[in-house]
Amino acid sequence: MPLSHSRLGTNLSFIDLARTAIDYRARLFEEYKSVNDDAKMTAAEKRERLERLDTAITEKSEEIRDYTAKAELEAEARNQSGKLDALFGPAGRTPESPENAPDDVRSILVAVANGEMRDVLIVPETRAAGANVQAQAGKVADPAFAGNTTSVQFIAQVLESMRERSPFLSLVDTFTTSHGETIRYPVKNARPVPADVAVLAEGDKIPFTKAGFTTKDLTVKKYGVGTQLSIELMTDSEVDIAGIVANDAGEAVADRLAADMLAKLQLAVPAGKKVVQGTGLGAVSYDNLIDVQHKLRTGYRKNASWLFGDLQLAELRKIKDTMGNPIWNPSYLVGVPDTLLGKPYAVDATVTAKAGTANTDLLWYGDFSKFKLRQAKGLAVARSDEYAWDSDMVSWKITYRGDGDLMDLEAVSALRSAAS
Repeated sequence: MPLSHSRLGTNLSFIDLARTAIDYRARLFEEYKSVNDDAKMTAAEKRERLERLDTAITEKSEEIRDYTAKAELEAEARNQSGKLDALFGPAGRTPESPENAPDDVRSILVAVANGEMRDVLIVPETRAAGANVQAQAGKVADPAFAGNTTSVQFIAQVLESMRERSPFLSLVDTFTTSHGETIRYPVKNARPVPADVAVLAEGDKIPFTKAGFTTKDLTVKKYGVGTQLSIELMTDSEVDIAGIVANDAGEAVADRLAADMLAKLQLAVPAGKKVVQGTGLGAVSYDNLIDVQHKLRTGYRKNASWLFGDLQLAELRKIKDTMGNPIWNPSYLVGVPDTLLGKPYAVDATVTAKAGTANTDLLWYGDFSKFKLRQAKGLAVARSDEYAWDSDMVSWKITYRGDGDLMDLEAVSALRSAAS
């Protein structure tokens, strides 16, 4: 659906009015700081001036909220109108009409990210797959974010960068909650064994075994990063500077989140599911990998995959089976992954351990959907021109709240290096 950026007739739109009010409020803030720092004024004069400025700032903030509410209603009305147009077509227009030609969406979004356009209505809000983008990310003139639009394109770029940087985050099972309250999640750590099953005659008492579950508390950690660019760099550059900022931010958040989750995974996999290389710190062997696979029950191996870093991959590609054939098989078909011992693998940039590193997990194998990543509301991205208004800098704030853990201790095995 195209973006709408029309005005209310010949008058200023509510978005324009909100922007004007925000600029005026910024000047009031500067005047407030100037008066507060003026050593020539008496205490009484300063108090009187500051009280008047404080009242003016409060009134202007109320005005901004009023304009914002009206702008949101206007956006909702246009949203509904756009949906009707998509279903039935606007009255008096045909698909061949020139005015029905779609807008260049990417150009408009980049213009918004660069600060060149301020009165864009994003219809509808775009959500990237597997993520819950907060609603305010698609609003225009939101006073909580200094009245600036955060473009949907920018958010999508951050999310895409996170997924590309850390394939581990794509392997795990992610779910979203609306709040950050603690969740007590059941953890499968055992199952009945054949010895627990009795052969019974009629009327015999059925034996019971202890439940194979414990619990883990899933809380949320808050991850955040901010970045700034000068307005000159934003407006004068011929390349998508905002896209570069989004990619960098996404990679930084993904690296920190994946590192924390992999540390959780290393602690969660039981010792009984880890194959230790043996004495010495030699390279990973073919026998090691076979042992790791068979640490899992056959039911878990059905959906299993490998997880390791790029340094491990370089070594694994050199390993050959007992017949002298490489155990790494490249794929020559689009959409079909390369395999290791017949199973797909993921290479995560945050995994740095390799053969030769003592007493650490070198690689994992299993059904990683049993690792639950809980995110509270998901990724939030905000842009502000007002935060660093006095230095002409554009600011972005990226936050993510989430945490996770392995919830089935039978689902993942690992290869661990021996102690030195």
